[in-house]
Amino acid sequence: MRKYIISLLVLLAHVSWAGYVVDRTEALSLGRVEGVGQLANPVRSIGGHAIAFEVLSADGELLEVYQAKVENPLVYPPVLAEPATVVPSSKVDVFSLGTPGERSISQNPSFGPATKRGNSIVVAATRREASRGGKQVNFDIYYTRKGKRQFITEHPDNDSEPSLSPDGEYIAFTSGRTGEGDIYVYSFFSEKQPMTRITFEEMGSELYPTWSSDGSRLAYIGHLGGADHLLLVDDVKKLTEELSESARRAAVRAQTTDLTAGWPHSCLAPSFSPDGKWLAFFMHPKGMLKSDLYVVKVGGGEPMLLMENVLPASRLGPCWSPDSDGIFVVEENAQLMNPITWVSLDPSVPHERLETATQLNNDLSAWKSGEATYLLFAAQGGNGDAEKRWRKLFVSRLTR
Repeated sequence: MRKYIISLLVLLAHVSWAGYVVDRTEALSLGRVEGVGQLANPVRSIGGHAIAFEVLSADGELLEVYQAKVENPLVYPPVLAEPATVVPSSKVDVFSLGTPGERSISQNPSFGPATKRGNSIVVAATRREASRGGKQVNFDIYYTRKGKRQFITEHPDNDSEPSLSPDGEYIAFTSGRTGEGDIYVYSFFSEKQPMTRITFEEMGSELYPTWSSDGSRLAYIGHLGGADHLLLVDDVKKLTEELSESARRAAVRAQTTDLTAGWPHSCLAPSFSPDGKWLAFFMHPKGMLKSDLYVVKVGGGEPMLLMENVLPASRLGPCWSPDSDGIFVVEENAQLMNPITWVSLDPSVPHERLETATQLNNDLSAWKSGEATYLLFAAQGGNGDAEKRWRKLFVSRLTR
């Protein structure tokens, strides 16, 4: 009996240490953008001085990225200044879509590091293509920080899915300029060759570029031979310094690891654990509509199934806990209104649903401040809300 009690206490201590408890959940006050459309894809800037998110208009015709300054990153719930569009409605250049009747569509916000001049942010935004006399509209990469705003790319084919490196030196993005989706890297500091192509598959597309926390590695999804693969490039900076494309092609082959070799399934949206040891991604089993959550070690090995029937984020990858010991996901469960669940990397630890008191959750991101962990997400509303037509943004404070 004594042995049984000791074992039970050890188990309970382990579960208590591993799990999260929701201390409080608050809806963010977003001023004039509340109730005008569906909110999605919220991301917090490095350092917590701003939050960006997408707003899809009520008629479904306009998608724009907004940014709101956070008055004090240490205060909960966050107090936000009035949100403003990242791409201003006034003209940025002669080919911008900035007239009142012709607004630019923008999406995929990605923050860089905070500096004395404030946050830097990059989005994909539409404008009229200068090289074709302003007759064609396409997506280009738009970058802005205090005192500077510019389109990084100008090409008649779409450039999208921008991702700023954690040090702010590079932007990785997907481009259709070769006829397939390829990944390019733009360097702010290269004098010889600021734009570099780093994927060269002739019969496939590469999507979802995402940086490791130290900015050295880049993971992405490659659609090859009718299936998707999770691919990892080891030293992006070294590749960008190779000016010869033929030499760069050879270097890419030597540096790229296929972490899901032989898989027949569809994969999307990888994300690195904060400690850089793991990659998480969503997977669609071949011939099925559901999505599952997998992780794989960055050094290689067999991918591990963590949870079945999860709801992939609209654009973000899986949401790691700040301690890199698990992942927050949305369970695809209509009866329970898609609850948020914490999934440990340890398969012996039971999954834990978080009591956020919100419904139809999605698009999670997390950070840690002091002893608490904070979860930012979009949801259709709180359990007691009378009006649930529009998605709102919420922040939950979690303790362990």
